[in-house]
Amino acid sequence: MRGIARKLSIVLAVVFVAAACGGATTTSTPAATASALATTPTFDPMSYMSKLQTNGKIRVGTQEDNTPFSVKIPTTSKWEGFDVDVARELAKAIFGSAADPDAFIEYVPVVSATRIPSLTDGKADVIIKTFTITEERKQQIDFSDVYFITGQRILVKKDNTTIKEAADLAGKTVCAQKGSTSEQNMTKATDGKAKPLLLDSYPACLLALQQGQVDAVSTDETILFGLVKQDPNTKIVGKPFSDEPYGIGMKKDSGGDRKGFVAFMNTWVGQLISSGTWAKLYEKHITPVSNDKKQTPKG
Repeated sequence: MRGIARKLSIVLAVVFVAAACGGATTTSTPAATASALATTPTFDPMSYMSKLQTNGKIRVGTQEDNTPFSVKIPTTSKWEGFDVDVARELAKAIFGSAADPDAFIEYVPVVSATRIPSLTDGKADVIIKTFTITEERKQQIDFSDVYFITGQRILVKKDNTTIKEAADLAGKTVCAQKGSTSEQNMTKATDGKAKPLLLDSYPACLLALQQGQVDAVSTDETILFGLVKQDPNTKIVGKPFSDEPYGIGMKKDSGGDRKGFVAFMNTWVGQLISSGTWAKLYEKHITPVSNDKKQTPKG
């Protein structure tokens, strides 16, 4: 009897050890596994990306009321929009994807007129805010490769039948945002005959249109889509009369203080598009107002 009991105790001990060993191989949680796999990217210690990692954040300049690209929700202070999600993808590329990308982003509110000063004065690391690449601006700052393409059109009240194309803006008061390319495009399209009213934001332009202070609002088509969504009593008219390629703005390198940043940004923009992430962000934020889908900035 004692022999049987001894054998039984040995068997139970073996079973217990096996169970314990088996348990050890299955204790890792999905969160722990994901954290282990999501490693922080490694950069040249002298690069600007490494400097950002050391600082623990990237300062992103964008606008608070630029639907559908960037909006700060008043009730939650949370940022949403196409450009905001592009910023989050950039944060992942620099700091890794293990944590909430917003933990590494300091949002810097800007409007069109303050985009370049925010970079040159060192208040922002990048500007991701419907920022058209122009030769004049390239003299002051650097841009990434193009990550969005649109064109300028016109917003009027729904009952307006006199403004149909850019030429019809001659003699009309037209609202645009200070510091944007929209005023220049209007001047060219109307031979300087439009009367511009320049305000700080397009929601302000929409209000001016609603109150009869202006005859029209003119800017990039995709921004106008957002204004129509806010006020269904408006409509977009005319063919696009400009090309607006957006890039991400960066301060120019000075003495190696931005080493490798432009090259990194261009590679990352290419990967954002080729991976299909860009198309998903477009469908999430732009498709609801444009009613189209795109796989790349070109279509």
